[in-house]
Amino acid sequence: MEARKTILIFTDWYKPGYKAGGPVQSVYNLAELLRHQMDVKVVTRNTDLASEVPYKNIQPNVWTEIHPYHQVLYLDKSNQTFGKIKSLIKENKDNVIYINGLFSWYFSFLPALVCTFLSVNSVYISVRGMLHKSALSVKPLKKQVFLAFARGFGLYSKPVLIASNEQEKEEILKSIGKVKVSIAPNIPTLVSEPSSDFKFKGDKGVLRILCIGRIAPEKNTLGLIEGLKQVSFNLEVSFCGGYNDEAYFERFQSELKLLPPNIKYQYLGELNNSEVYENLKVTDVMAMPSLGENFGHAIYESLAHGVPVLIGNNTPWKNLKESKAGIEVEPENAASIADALSEFNSMDNGQFKEWKSGAADKAKAYLNANNFDEIYFKLFV
Repeated sequence: MEARKTILIFTDWYKPGYKAGGPVQSVYNLAELLRHQMDVKVVTRNTDLASEVPYKNIQPNVWTEIHPYHQVLYLDKSNQTFGKIKSLIKENKDNVIYINGLFSWYFSFLPALVCTFLSVNSVYISVRGMLHKSALSVKPLKKQVFLAFARGFGLYSKPVLIASNEQEKEEILKSIGKVKVSIAPNIPTLVSEPSSDFKFKGDKGVLRILCIGRIAPEKNTLGLIEGLKQVSFNLEVSFCGGYNDEAYFERFQSELKLLPPNIKYQYLGELNNSEVYENLKVTDVMAMPSLGENFGHAIYESLAHGVPVLIGNNTPWKNLKESKAGIEVEPENAASIADALSEFNSMDNGQFKEWKSGAADKAKAYLNANNFDEIYFKLFV
């Protein structure tokens, strides 16, 4: 019997963390898929995004088995060092090394650099949408300097860079140059059938909107608020997600107060996955008109729960309206957002039931179109 391969994964944040959103779920889903044929070893922090508090009941700096063939090494701050990263890669030099992302010092850059110095053969780097123009617009100078160094040093000349779709492949080649790129779609979370007892607009007869995602420029949170300002009917909107940009968050809080009286709003803060799912159960539409997504876990999971979506038109999710699954808008056009909200509001119960079914069918179609086992095992095994 052929020995199982090992894959060593470096990622900034991992379960039980949840504040980093989709990337955490993506890597966890990948690990759960691969552990059926490989030994999976994940190296990460012992704290969540923007937190100094260690995870409870987790011993740092030792390998912790969370499932058979799926171990995690939660490093505390004192062990997030060049020396530790080097020793881990040296021990696994003959295995597969997988780096999640580009711009993290300890969990992206140093692993890639060490792999270059040690001439590791099997190195894969998942770009995770970080070269999309909306992502590059955040701290642009710092990122462009880094990319210039990476090109000049040949940091990505040997690894295989992973894109989630053809558009991301083009973004990689444009930003980094001639490198090896493989396409492997994001692995979503499987969710159960949508609730059959859902009531459109609830007991109050008011359209209920849930906005999932960071309060951030690239997520276009303020753009959604501008669209809400143009709506004349009664509407309830809930925002959930953390924030890194204090100034933007302050503007968000100020703009909420300027919403007209027909718009009732609340900010729920950061929610874990189960809390998000509970809110989706009482939501008519998930709104996230972001400037761009390479996948959008919040989009997929909303659809899978039978919740139609209002999203920006620069994502892989296309032809939503034809499928009665959602509406794509021009994210920086407030009128476009307001028109989409009005269209949802004008539906009756029968029409909305069709859109709920259309949303769930769209998520199923994504699953059916991708044989994740074949794609990823062909890539790594």
